[in-house]
Amino acid sequence: MTHTIDERPTGLTGSRLKIIGMAFAAAGIIGRGIIQNGILGVGSLTAQQLLQVMSTSSNMMALATVSLVLQAVSTCAVPIFAMLLTEGFAHTGNFAKYLLRLFLLAVVSEIPYNLAMQGKLISTASCNPVFGLVLALVVLYFYDRYQAKNWFVRILATAAAVAWCIMLRIDEGVALVLVTCVLWLFRGNTLYRNFVGASAAVVCSFMSPFYLASPMGFLVVHFYRGNRGEGNRWVQYGVYPVLLLLVGIISILIRG
Repeated sequence: MTHTIDERPTGLTGSRLKIIGMAFAAAGIIGRGIIQNGILGVGSLTAQQLLQVMSTSSNMMALATVSLVLQAVSTCAVPIFAMLLTEGFAHTGNFAKYLLRLFLLAVVSEIPYNLAMQGKLISTASCNPVFGLVLALVVLYFYDRYQAKNWFVRILATAAAVAWCIMLRIDEGVALVLVTCVLWLFRGNTLYRNFVGASAAVVCSFMSPFYLASPMGFLVVHFYRGNRGEGNRWVQYGVYPVLLLLVGIISILIRG
């Protein structure tokens, strides 16, 4: 399971990469949770529907524009967390425990995610993106186990993960799975990895125009130096659900 990753003397550690990725994710959470759901009170809308809201008044236009920009910026977190997942998988000494930690984070984050994004505790409209990381991690397991021996199994695992993301309506799920797979396949060549990964992110724009901004996340990934860095693992895991919970509460208070 353990793979050798070249370390560079300068650049971003894994801990700093997580901070930057969380900052990008926070932008989308604020844009959708506080501005769109709280201030505008328009619920969960597509980019096209939100553009229609912009035509009602100048104030609505300004706020909707900010919301759109923030949600586009948040897609830059996809390649960052996909990169962190491949690194975590490459260095983990216990795949089962790693998968369990990620799955528990996804479960714990679901209610706060519903609260922030849908304004309710229980919602079937979508699932939080961490479930996409869980599926991507399972795919990496098959990629590593079969390596070049059986491409059919690897393609089947990828297709199955994408299908589950669609069926479960996992936000960012398809993008996370596809970008993670690309990063793993091209992990030995930084230039190809970033180029093909950015191309995969652009392909995701067919699902949502927001992903046109996601390749910028590879500018951050490029400076990853190859080591974990300092930081408490459990604090890092806890930031996401706490942020979602705070945004959900703020959104409810704004709506009154």
